[in-house]
Amino acid sequence: MHKNVLAKSVRLALISGAAAAAFASPAVFAADEDGEKVERIEVTGSRIKQVDMENASPVTVLTAEDIKLTGESTIADVLNNSSVNSFGSWRGTSGYGSGAAATSSVQMRGLDAKYTLVLLDGRRMPGTSSSSGAAADTSRIPMAIVERIEILREGASAVYGSDAVAGVINIITKKDYQGLDFSYDTELPSTDGGDTNRFTVATGYSSDKGNITLTYEYYKADAVWDKDIWKFDDPTYFDYSSYSSVPNGVGDSGWITNRDMCNQAPNTYDLTDSADTGRCLYSYGEVTKLFGDVVQNSVLSNFSYELADNLKFRGRTSASLSETETRYAGTPVSTNLPTMSADNAYNPTGEDLDLYMRGAQLGNRDTRTEINDIDFFGGLVGFIDVGNGIDWEVNGQHSRSSTNSFNENLINDDIIQNLIDSEEYDIFNTTGMSYGDWNSQMEDLYGQAAHTGLYQARYVSSQVDGLISTLFLDENDFSLSGVFGIEYETVDFTQKSDPQSASGRVSGGSGGDDVNATRDRTSAFMELQASLPFNVDINAAVRYDNYDQEGDVGEQVVAGSFDNVSPQIGIAWRPVDSLLVRASWGESFRAPNMGEMFSSQALSFETADDNLWCDAGTNAADDAVYCAVGGSQHKTWFGGNPDLKPEEGESLTTGVVWNATDSLAFELSYYDLTLDNQIASTTLTRLLKDESDSGSSTAIIRDADGKIDVAYSFDRNMASLETSGFDFKASYSIDTEYGDFGIKTELGYVQDFKQTSEPGEAAFDYAGLQDYPEYRGNVNLAWTSGDMSAAWTTYYIGSQESGNEEYGTDYLADIPSYFKHNIQFSYYHAWNGKVTLGVNNLLDEEAPSWYDGSVGWRDVNTGLYDVLGRTVFFKIQQSF
Repeated sequence: MHKNVLAKSVRLALISGAAAAAFASPAVFAADEDGEKVERIEVTGSRIKQVDMENASPVTVLTAEDIKLTGESTIADVLNNSSVNSFGSWRGTSGYGSGAAATSSVQMRGLDAKYTLVLLDGRRMPGTSSSSGAAADTSRIPMAIVERIEILREGASAVYGSDAVAGVINIITKKDYQGLDFSYDTELPSTDGGDTNRFTVATGYSSDKGNITLTYEYYKADAVWDKDIWKFDDPTYFDYSSYSSVPNGVGDSGWITNRDMCNQAPNTYDLTDSADTGRCLYSYGEVTKLFGDVVQNSVLSNFSYELADNLKFRGRTSASLSETETRYAGTPVSTNLPTMSADNAYNPTGEDLDLYMRGAQLGNRDTRTEINDIDFFGGLVGFIDVGNGIDWEVNGQHSRSSTNSFNENLINDDIIQNLIDSEEYDIFNTTGMSYGDWNSQMEDLYGQAAHTGLYQARYVSSQVDGLISTLFLDENDFSLSGVFGIEYETVDFTQKSDPQSASGRVSGGSGGDDVNATRDRTSAFMELQASLPFNVDINAAVRYDNYDQEGDVGEQVVAGSFDNVSPQIGIAWRPVDSLLVRASWGESFRAPNMGEMFSSQALSFETADDNLWCDAGTNAADDAVYCAVGGSQHKTWFGGNPDLKPEEGESLTTGVVWNATDSLAFELSYYDLTLDNQIASTTLTRLLKDESDSGSSTAIIRDADGKIDVAYSFDRNMASLETSGFDFKASYSIDTEYGDFGIKTELGYVQDFKQTSEPGEAAFDYAGLQDYPEYRGNVNLAWTSGDMSAAWTTYYIGSQESGNEEYGTDYLADIPSYFKHNIQFSYYHAWNGKVTLGVNNLLDEEAPSWYDGSVGWRDVNTGLYDVLGRTVFFKIQQSF
C-alpha cells in the first residue's frame, strides 16, 4: 500500500490524535482503501498522530535491536556514538564538583547539554544538579527498558518549549509486555579496571482491559585508573605540580625544598638537575581515578487500564539510585596559599616564603556521590464522539532528583597557616629527621586541618497539563486537524555546600555556588496540520512560554520574568510515492536556568597559558612548571548573574528522503542553527587575551612576581553561535539463501561552527580543529540466519587540524582519522533464550593525543574517543 494512500486514509479517520507521550494515547486506526485498519503513530517533533515516521522534521529512530547491535553497554554510550552528537558528550570523570563526576549527558550539534531536551516517553526527564536542572543524565536510563530512541535533529521550541534548541531525544520505553525475562551481561576491557556487570529482570501482564510492565536493573562498573591509561613512564610526560607532598617554598632568592625527602616520597620528582632548580614536583595523575566505581539500581513500571469505553488511565513510575566513588590526588593547599615568615624557627632561608604544599600524607581526595531520582506520572485519556470526534487528555507528573556528595580529605587553609606559625612543624626537615619521622609529622599536620566537604542538591518538579485535538475539516484532497494544550510547572531547586567549603577557606573541593531558587512556568501551544492536493502536508506550531524565577543571592531575594512566543512551520511534499522533499523553520528560545541567574561565587582552578608572563624575558625557562605545555591551573571565581536575558535563535532544516526500493532508502538533510545572546562565563583564556590586548584587566589579579594570583568570571549574555552542516543516512537489506543481510550507515558533516565571545567580535570557526571534527559517522552490517545472527559496527571520527596557527600555539598535534570496530555473534537456543559474545574496539585503536611530541595527564578527549582499548563482552538472555 502506498504511503500517500495510507496518509489519506488516516486523515479520513481523525489524524489529529492526542499525543503528549509516545505510550500515552489509545491506539487509533483508520481504514485504508481495502477496508483494512492502519494504526496511526506518534512521531517525535509533532503532537499530531500520523501514519509515517517521515514528515517535515528529520527524525532518527534507533530500535531496541539497533541499540543491541551497537555493542555499547549504556544508553549514554549509544547516544554518544550518534553522528548528530558532533563533538562528543560529557561522561563523568573524577575531579568535577556538584555531582558532575557521576553523570553523563548528550550534546547534539556540538552545543552544551542544556540545549538538548531529553524526554522519557514524551515527558521531560529530571535535570542534574550540576546543570541546575537544565540537562538530563542519560546514564540513569536502564538499557532493558528501552523500546526505541527517536532523535529529532532540529530545534523544536514551538513544540516542546525551552531547552529544545539543538534537538530532542525521546526515549520510548517498553509496554504491553507479557512474560518473564532475565538477562546478564559483562564487559572486560583490556586495560586494568573498567569491568562492568549488569543484571536485568523484566516482567509484564496484559489483558483486554490494560497492561502493566515492571523492569529492574542492577549495574556495576569498576573504576578506571589514570595510571592505567596515560603514559607516566614516557620521558616527554609533563604534568607535574609544584604543590607537592614534600613542600616547596619560594622567596626572593628562588625556590627551596628538601631534596632528600623528595627522593623518598611516593610520586615525587626532584628537578634539581633541570633548568627549573630547587623544586620537588608531584605526579598527581598516578593516584587518581579517571572513571569512578559505579553501582546503580533502577526500576521502571508502565501501566494502563481501560476505565470505560473511550476512557483510559495510564501511568509510569520510575526510580534510580546510584552511588559513584571517584578519586582525585591529595589536596593541594592552594585556595589560600600558606606562608612562612622569615623569622620562623624552621625557615631554612631567613626570608619570607610562599609555600606550595599538598596533603598527600592525609590521603587522596575521595568523593562519594549519591544520586536518587524518582518520577511519577499519571493521566486520563479519552474520546468524545462529537462532530468529527475530540481526543483529550489530562496529565500530572512529579519528579524529584537529589544529589549528596561527600568529599574527604580536604584541607582547612586557616588551620594549616596557624600550625605553621606555631613553629611546631619542621616541614622542610631542617632538623634532619628520618623520612618516617618527618612523614609522621606531616600526617599529624594535615590531620589537624582535615575537612570533609558536603554538597547537597535537590531538584523538584511538579507539572499538570492537558490537551485536546480534533479534525476540523476534511473535503476531498484537503483536510485540517489541530491540537491545543496548556502546561503548568513549578520547580524548586536548591544546592549548597557546607559553610566552611562555601567560605573560600578550604582547599581541594568546590563550594560557594549555592542556589536557592524557584521557578513557575506557564505554557500554551497549538499545532495545525493541513493536507493539501498533490501530496503536500503543512505543519505549523506556535507556543507561548512564561517563566517567573526567584532566587536568594545572599543579601537579597531577586526575581526575573521571561516570556516568549516561538513559531515553527514545516512542509513535506511527495512528488512520487518513493520521494519525500521537506523543509522546516522555527525559532528557538532558552530561559536562563536558576544556577546561571542565582548561584553565588564558586571557586575553580582553570587551566590556561599565561603568555603575558611566560613570554617575557627568561620567565618561561625560570619556571617551566608554571609555563608548561598546555598551561597551568589558576584560581578562578565564577558566579551567577540575575540580570541575564533569554537566549534566542533560529533553526532551519531541509532535505530529501528517497525510498528507492522496498529495501533501499536514502536521506540527505541540511541544517543551519543560530543562537544569540548566548549565556556563558568568560573563559580564563579569553580574559588573558583581553588583558594582553588592553595591557591591563580588572578581572585578573597578579602577585608581586607578576604571575596570576586570582581571576574573576561571571555569566553574561555575551556570545553567539552559528553552525550548519549535512546529515546523510542510508539503509539496505537483502534476503539470500545464506541469510538476511542489512546495512545502515549515517554520516554527519559540520560545515561550520562559528562562535563569538563578545558582541561585535568577528566569529571564529572551530569546525575541523582539535575536538571539533567535521566528519562523524558509523556503519552497521547485520546478518541473520535461523537461530544465529552477527553484526559489525564501525564508528568513524574525522581528522582534525592542530589549530596551532589559529590559537597562536606550537605544541598541539594534528589529529588523524579514528576508526573503532565492534563485532558480535548471537545464538538463539532451543530453551527460549539467547547468548551473545562480542568485542568492542576489535583492533584496539588508540585514542589520539592533543599534544605534539609530548604527553600529559588526560591528554585525550574522553567524551569523544574510547580510551579503554579492546573490550570483550558477553550477554545471556532467558525468557519464560
